[in-house]
Amino acid sequence: MQVLKNILNKVTHKFVISGLLLGISLYLIISLLLLGVLPVLYASIVIIIILCINVSLFFMMKTDNEKSVRVIVSKVICVVLSIIMLIGGIYLNKGNKTLESITSADKDTYTYSLIVLKDSHLNSIKDMKNKKIAMNVKEDIQYFTKALTFLKENSKDFQSEEINDFHQSANYLYQKKCDGIFINEAYRTIIEENYPHFTEETKVIWSCSIDKKIEDFSKNVDVTNKPFVIYISGIDTFGNVSTVSRSDVNMIVTINPVTKQILMTSIPRDYYVTLANKGKKDKLTHSGLAGIENTVKTVENFMDIDINYYARVNFTSLIEMVDALGGIEVESIEDFTIGQYHYVKGINQLNGDQALYFARARYTVTGGDNGRVANQQRVLTGMLKKMMSPVILTNYTSVLDSIEGCFETNMSADEITSLIQMQLSDMSSWNIVHKQMSGHGQKLTGGAYMPQSKLYYMIPNEKSVQENKLYIQKVLKGEKNN
Repeated sequence: MQVLKNILNKVTHKFVISGLLLGISLYLIISLLLLGVLPVLYASIVIIIILCINVSLFFMMKTDNEKSVRVIVSKVICVVLSIIMLIGGIYLNKGNKTLESITSADKDTYTYSLIVLKDSHLNSIKDMKNKKIAMNVKEDIQYFTKALTFLKENSKDFQSEEINDFHQSANYLYQKKCDGIFINEAYRTIIEENYPHFTEETKVIWSCSIDKKIEDFSKNVDVTNKPFVIYISGIDTFGNVSTVSRSDVNMIVTINPVTKQILMTSIPRDYYVTLANKGKKDKLTHSGLAGIENTVKTVENFMDIDINYYARVNFTSLIEMVDALGGIEVESIEDFTIGQYHYVKGINQLNGDQALYFARARYTVTGGDNGRVANQQRVLTGMLKKMMSPVILTNYTSVLDSIEGCFETNMSADEITSLIQMQLSDMSSWNIVHKQMSGHGQKLTGGAYMPQSKLYYMIPNEKSVQENKLYIQKVLKGEKNN
């Protein structure tokens, strides 16, 4: 018992307790500096307060009497503060790691699936012995070849049949000219344009994923002193944000940090534009089938601008980000209902799921696709306003934690933290303007990805395109937009 008591006395000695607090305080300070979100003035104040607390408690315990009330109370305070600071340091460290992960966007992920009819007796790749698998070998040759190699490693005895396009692959499957089809999951949505119930009527019995390395194609600028352009691509899938898929939300965000202007320019997903990788016209949304860099290049060519950075999000990230912010305020121009949610004309307080439904509403809002695009801008505006408020200080780590794996950008961590520092320093209000491009719907044959199929496209209104080009240039030059 005496040995245990001696150990306890040593562990709880005032110098040990004060040393522990000092060590954890230094850990917290280093974590704070590494994260770098606080302006120098604020960070300095926090560091001074932490050091003053350490000095004050040290002098409170500066007495020979270990059992005095003052020393005991000081020890308790030291232990409590040590626990609080340790938790704070852990959260700051986690935030730093998350920031690094979302700013290390360097890959596209291609997922290939072996698909059969849902009522088929085929349930695994082992069942494909002597069965016929149809596949389109003309798209994504390099990655398709790798995926096919993996398939053959798992099932060597199937028969393969080459087909011309994805529409034909679905035809073969439904007409039972083959037992299964092997496709890049990015093209599932193309099949669904002719077979809207394809997902419900089929099942995946095997799949594999292949990562494609993306070289950094950002055009870096000093984001606190120079105007810059971010392209936001919203992909139509849940799960990992690096998954190659259609680009269903297409928004050019032009930011001038000097004049405090943000211009959001939305381009309809079905806009009829020349795809950078094909040199032929198709829906803008189909540009995402060749990866994010292809979408950025397609828009740069179409709009005659340089895009500095991109941000890629999916539907999962919207829900989690809004919830991490504690909800957002979104203004609706009308009353409407979608699913289980009803929205009123005026300000609506929305959680993540409500914001997702609001942004996806198409048939119950005025203007159809155009109305949906406008609502997507309103949701993003609500998120930006919340992020630029003091709430970001208390929710910073939870926001970062919520978007890991479902949000990515090629902006650097330093660029993001410098923007946050700037906002926290001046707490300026920003002028946010919404614009969107217009056009008229038309069914055409000859799109780059499905040349034999007659699909709906939105033909750009040339006047609208030129006007929006001008709006973007005005923000870049520091001029005001109405």
